[in-house]
Amino acid sequence: MSISDPSTDRPEIASGLLDLRDKPAEPLAPSPQALGVWELAWPTILAGALQTGVRWVDLKMVGDLGVEAVAGVSAGGHVYWLLQSIVMAVTTGLVALIARAIGSRDDELANATLRQGIVLGTTFGVVTTFFALPFVNFAIAIYGVEPAVVSSGAEYVWWLLLGNVPFTLTFVFGASLRAAGDSRTPLYIGLFANALNVFLNWVLIYGNLGAPALGVAGAAIASSGSMIFQVAVFWWLWRTRRLLLKPVEAASRRERIMGFAPDPTLWRRILRIGYPAAFEGALWHVGLLVFMRIMSLYGTAAFTAYQIGANILAIAFLPGSGFAMAAATLVGQQLGDGHPERAAASAWRSLAGCIASMTLLGAALVAVARPIARWFIDDDEVVSLTVDFIWILAAVQPLMAVEFTLGGALRGAGDTRFPLFVIFAGLLVCRVIPALIAAHVFDASIQVVWMALILDYSVKAALLVGRFRFGKWKTIEV
Repeated sequence: MSISDPSTDRPEIASGLLDLRDKPAEPLAPSPQALGVWELAWPTILAGALQTGVRWVDLKMVGDLGVEAVAGVSAGGHVYWLLQSIVMAVTTGLVALIARAIGSRDDELANATLRQGIVLGTTFGVVTTFFALPFVNFAIAIYGVEPAVVSSGAEYVWWLLLGNVPFTLTFVFGASLRAAGDSRTPLYIGLFANALNVFLNWVLIYGNLGAPALGVAGAAIASSGSMIFQVAVFWWLWRTRRLLLKPVEAASRRERIMGFAPDPTLWRRILRIGYPAAFEGALWHVGLLVFMRIMSLYGTAAFTAYQIGANILAIAFLPGSGFAMAAATLVGQQLGDGHPERAAASAWRSLAGCIASMTLLGAALVAVARPIARWFIDDDEVVSLTVDFIWILAAVQPLMAVEFTLGGALRGAGDTRFPLFVIFAGLLVCRVIPALIAAHVFDASIQVVWMALILDYSVKAALLVGRFRFGKWKTIEV
């Protein structure tokens, strides 16, 4: 896939209002050589840890309402993230383009790309909300769960969708800033937003401080409220020019409005890079839906154990997100700076750090699996199954590190189609099909069904290592 030269397709941006070449400006970010893997990774890891902590609190508070409530929130969360996978068409394209622009010192293109990302993100958020609301109950029921779980999950998703546009824009700002080399600002904003989320959970789930006890709906309203707070802070910092990426300099209100005029050329470039990532995300969630549908055959306890176990192991996944973002940023910026070999070296360093971190965290969580599972829910059957699942998923942490890091590196280079193929080969062919055979043909235990994850991640890791070593991603041009 080739991405066209910006010098040939950018003259029409905002009818010439964005031409800042005649104005002296400091570079938006440090040079690619000045950025280290850990410097970029740790704020993203810590931000993810805070978000995971909030999810834990959500599940713990909802867990007091019963197993059905936990299953409903978990199933609803998967439906909501399926919708959010569409936004990956925007954020993945933004990361690749902004990282390249920063690496080549094209500040104007980086700034213009964020503006168009805001317009696209708003559009996608409104459209997905409008089309999803009538089908919420149907979407939850597809998982094959009990009616009580459908009711709880639908209520949860409905209130989450009210904050869908702020959620989408938070992703746009966060991804753009990290691609520019600033992973700390999203961390600091997320710190306050997560604290607000936990406080609102306490108020709205249980009905404290005179508020009504809303249960599952309270958890969703708290999440939406924290997203509105985050996007408001991002917007204020951006409009007051306190971020690395800047709004258009305009002397009048009309010029400021024109700065958000759709730019078809940039839209095409963003979506051409990003649409495979959107399909990848959607395919991943569809495959996960089928996998969870298989688990629903084993009852609500097995379904809930999977959700709790995945949330516990999310701690081990955190380095994956951080090192994936570091790899995407460094690969994109080094390619923009004309150094493909340095880009490759950055990705391999990111992978080494990710494997070590995820393996150690996975082993630590295995050691404390039972008390943590008991903390989430006081149900002997669910706790026992959760421990079994944690052992299985912990075994594939090194392989998951490969998927996180090298997948991120390829996306940062603009090679977004191959990870789509990897998801199809691993999740659908090597996880879902063996799980179906185990459950329906051999009537195997749920533990055997879960072991299909080992084959899934082994295949994905092998494919991604081969693709990255082959080096085709180095020839993708901006």
